[in-house]
Amino acid sequence: MSKYSDSKLSLKDIQNDLNFNSRSKSIQTGQEKNRTISLYAEESKANKVIKIERENIYNKKVFKIDIHPKKKSKEYKAIYPHSGIKKVDHRILMYNRVPKSGSETFTLLITLLSQLNDFKHRRSSIFNKRQLSMNEQRTFVREVMKRKPPFAYDRHIYFTNFLDFYYPNPIYINSMRDPVEKIISRFYFWRVPGIPVFEELKSAGKVNISKREWMKKDFEQCVRTGDPECLFITGQSYDLAIPYFCGHKEECMSLNNKAALQIAKTNVKKYYVVVGVLEELNKTLAVLEGYIPQFFKGASKLYSIKPKVQNKNFRKKKVSEEIKKILKKNLTMEYEFYEFIRKRLYDQFRLLKHATT
Repeated sequence: MSKYSDSKLSLKDIQNDLNFNSRSKSIQTGQEKNRTISLYAEESKANKVIKIERENIYNKKVFKIDIHPKKKSKEYKAIYPHSGIKKVDHRILMYNRVPKSGSETFTLLITLLSQLNDFKHRRSSIFNKRQLSMNEQRTFVREVMKRKPPFAYDRHIYFTNFLDFYYPNPIYINSMRDPVEKIISRFYFWRVPGIPVFEELKSAGKVNISKREWMKKDFEQCVRTGDPECLFITGQSYDLAIPYFCGHKEECMSLNNKAALQIAKTNVKKYYVVVGVLEELNKTLAVLEGYIPQFFKGASKLYSIKPKVQNKNFRKKKVSEEIKKILKKNLTMEYEFYEFIRKRLYDQFRLLKHATT
């Protein structure tokens, strides 16, 4: 259970902003004093319920509402800034998550929003299978499309074009992060107890030291000594950001591959309604809410209540600017793509702001 509270938040504000309908009320009489307002997000395997409770402790007055969203019409719409985005099933949201780019934040928000906006959220249990063969892509597409819409689906997986298998594409979204910060975050995340990365690397023959030595690695020393784990060489394959937009071909994983970069940019323009930026989270939420309201209505308000959705790694150490510059030199195309995404998000935000003024 996650608990959020905001002394400035009123019940009327939430109902007005998110257009909730109350299903049930229970009120005991008594003079209203010393009210406290709390928002609870209760999650269980069987059921997830968003509750808003207001309680008068001193006079034993209780005002309880089980919140359920208004029923949606069957017609789902979204607004897109690019005419190239077409043949989209507006009832299906696909978040093919780039790792260590705010994905835990976004997935928890989607889970909460699914209750507010009346859609299902399916989280894949597959985390390490990201590059697929054509047959595996076909299986994945069929698995997604067999579900009853409206729903959101998330998985760490490279871009898959549903049109290749004679289905309309879902509404694609994703998020990015400064490439060097992403690499640093992943390095320390891999060393969180319980994460089985070492065993996977060991079985693949990619490490030849003990687990104890591997766990104690220092990131700056890893970069300075040219350790393969912290070395990024043009032409070699890496699981960075571009493959998640380029696709499953080998060239998509090839570092600083111009063709892969161009394919990724083209796919974003043609198929991704919104690609957010972790460093611009407020703008990202505003654009998601404005462009895809049937899934993201209320996202900014919900996040402003400070939900505990961050996947914080307290083992992560501060890295010097010198080391960051060394890494950045080898990530030319990743940074070009990152800046392309940032500019696109800014353009969408300005267009949205202009449309609402």
